[in-house]
Amino acid sequence: MNDRAFRIPFFSSKSYEHISQEIGRDIKELPKAQEGHLSPEQAEFLHYLVRLVKPELVVETGFGVGHSACVIMNAQKSIGINPFMMSIDICATTETKEAATLVKQKFDNFIFVEGDSKKVLLEVVNRILREYEGIKLKLGVIDGGHDYETTKNDLEIMSSFLSLGGYLWLDDFEKIIPNSGVNRSGREFAIKWGNCNRFRTSDTRGFMIYQKGF
Repeated sequence: MNDRAFRIPFFSSKSYEHISQEIGRDIKELPKAQEGHLSPEQAEFLHYLVRLVKPELVVETGFGVGHSACVIMNAQKSIGINPFMMSIDICATTETKEAATLVKQKFDNFIFVEGDSKKVLLEVVNRILREYEGIKLKLGVIDGGHDYETTKNDLEIMSSFLSLGGYLWLDDFEKIIPNSGVNRSGREFAIKWGNCNRFRTSDTRGFMIYQKGF
């Protein structure tokens, strides 16, 4: 275990440059997060997952200041997919809207939705899949509200739209410093549906990956 990781709540943009120069550059231009964000190890895993799954569309709850969005859309771009992503965030801090504007300037097909995922996720995902008929949801990232009710809602709704073989990423699951709401909802979902694996990085982060089998 890297004890030093406990003393690094935020990582510099240079920590992401080993994934790609573009990701390091984009993260450097984003506002500083007031809360924890995607660690370099998580970012590397997510980047490779996107390149493996090749999702035409990614939906995310919890935009924060856009680190995950930049990693995902740069990964799409790296394999010849026109970056296309929708992020939902309640905008608890002013930095979130500022970051969404910056990310939109970099990626034309980035869609930002302000709102509580418990109230808007079902509607906006339903709408985008009908507006862009033929595009499938192959990857969903859940990193918004970390209470039990919100993560349970986001898991259930996102999985209902997920295409067969698609993946969900539940962030902050079983990390070193535990989050009871995320852990409870994640375990319940894993027991119900199976096909879930837990990952924990050396920089103390944790997440769960689910693949839809039926």
